[in-house]
Amino acid sequence: MGERKAFIKDTLVYGLGNGLKKFIGLFLLPFYTRALSVGEFGVLETLGTTAALLSGFFSMGLDSACGFYYFKAADNRKKDVLSTALFLRIFSFLLIVPLFFFRDTFSQLLFGSIDYAFLVLMILLLVPVNLLMSEQSHLFRYFRQPWSYNLITILKSLSNIGLGITLVIVLKKGVEGAVWARIGSSLLVVVIAFVGFNYRKYNFKFSFYWARKLLKYGFPLIWSGIATWVFNSSDRYFLVHYSDLHEVGLYSIGAIFSQPVLLINMAVQMSFAVLFFQLYYAEKSPEKPQSRKMAIDLYLVYLTVAVLLSTLLSVYADFLVPFVTTPDYGAGAKVIPFLVFAHVAAQSFQTMGPGISLAEKTWHYAWITGATALLNLGLNFLMVPRWGFMGAGLATLISFVVYWQVKVWVASKYFRVGYPVGRINSFFILALLLSVMVVVWPQWFPGWLRAAVVILVTVLAFLFKLIYPSDIKHIWEGIKSRRF
Repeated sequence: MGERKAFIKDTLVYGLGNGLKKFIGLFLLPFYTRALSVGEFGVLETLGTTAALLSGFFSMGLDSACGFYYFKAADNRKKDVLSTALFLRIFSFLLIVPLFFFRDTFSQLLFGSIDYAFLVLMILLLVPVNLLMSEQSHLFRYFRQPWSYNLITILKSLSNIGLGITLVIVLKKGVEGAVWARIGSSLLVVVIAFVGFNYRKYNFKFSFYWARKLLKYGFPLIWSGIATWVFNSSDRYFLVHYSDLHEVGLYSIGAIFSQPVLLINMAVQMSFAVLFFQLYYAEKSPEKPQSRKMAIDLYLVYLTVAVLLSTLLSVYADFLVPFVTTPDYGAGAKVIPFLVFAHVAAQSFQTMGPGISLAEKTWHYAWITGATALLNLGLNFLMVPRWGFMGAGLATLISFVVYWQVKVWVASKYFRVGYPVGRINSFFILALLLSVMVVVWPQWFPGWLRAAVVILVTVLAFLFKLIYPSDIKHIWEGIKSRRF
């Protein structure tokens, strides 16, 4: 139970940090929406989306590659891996410089005008700063320092709020001020994390051996990241083209209310890989029985918690959405089951099947994600014109589930973990169907029957032997004794 306890502890700590980050980040929203016009806010979000796309490309997959080889390398070579990744990151910044000369072109493509060229230049400056911030944050994961990670995360959010209010509200710098706030807060985190925590973790030596390893591992992940960006964003464009902004608003409300599952996913993603790779490379047996068991146990804990939360959000969505927002947004509740269960599928393909990473066959990620992106585009093309934002949600769910099943199947060719796939899929599908029934036919489900649905899904977790009463007892005793 040691690994499971460590997994739960790290997940709770990372989840706390990310939850606070999301909560603090929302603090700026009322200020920005009052200081910026709707069009200006749209410009800011478009720039942010563009920065995310460029970051995925120029990261060169180094975050994942560095994490993998850090745990694989011998103890006296770990600093070589970190330092080589740092130098490669700095080199990647030089590749961004030529884009400065095309800022007018990018402004024309994004906004139909060159008036936003300076803002495009600022976003190009933001990309390398964000990549450095990501690298410094990842070091806290490698060294199992979740509280330090949380400190840096909260510092980023608070400094962004302070700079944002000063530049946008007080000095009235508009969109430019908001972007400067993002650059300044990210740069502050880089400096404090590096000087205060991480500089001793480097030996500042460049290794061509590790550079080849890192780039070979990471390069396919660039295309995987871009494809992921495509099928995470394309549905909005389909809704605008085939429907209207009202449908986009309803879909966005559903996405916002699915955030609690995403918070769990982020926390699990930060804790699971570190624990698994530590055990895998420390375990002497070539069959890796402890690693296989740990992978199954930890995933089943995640699946149970995530599906129960998804069910809870779904069955009470039509009460929750109008209460938090207004009745005009109430229809957005109908898409919540598709999105929350899509998030569960997304984390499942992240957590299950480590075989691809262990075999260093990361090119599989590129073709699986690319094929899924094409599937998502096709499904949106077919479903959005017919069913609007509900069709977009269904397209997202199907795409993520297909990705999940294909990736686990491919990964099993390299390292067969032995997941109880039948029980996992049955639990997922039954909970999804019950949740969809409640939101599609709410008149059939009074309050007591909705509570019965949640209880039934909980019972199914025990009937399918995904968790056991002893697990609940152990977690509860750990919480009472503060061992977590």
